[in-house]
Amino acid sequence: MAGQDVGWKVVSAVSMGLAGIVAGKIVEIGWKAVTGHGAPVDPDDPGVSVAEMIAFAAVSGALLGLARQLAALGAKRWYSGPVPKRL
Repeated sequence: MAGQDVGWKVVSAVSMGLAGIVAGKIVEIGWKAVTGHGAPVDPDDPGVSVAEMIAFAAVSGALLGLARQLAALGAKRWYSGPVPKRL
C-alpha cells in the first residue's frame, strides 16, 4: 500500500459512501412507488414474502453495484483531471 495517494483514497471513499447513500434512497423511494409499501427490512415480518425479499435484494444489490461503479468512474475522471486530446 505504500506509495498510494492519500487524496485518491479519500476521494474514492467519499464517492463510494455517497453512492451508497444515494442508491439506498433511490431504492427506498422506488420500491415504495412500485409496490405501495416500504422496503422489506425485517426478514421475520410475516407480511413479507420470500419472493418479495428476493426481489428487493436483487434490485437493491444491482442498483448499489451500478452506483458504485459509476461513482468510481466519476471520481477517477474528476481526480485525474482533464484528458489531453489526441491529435
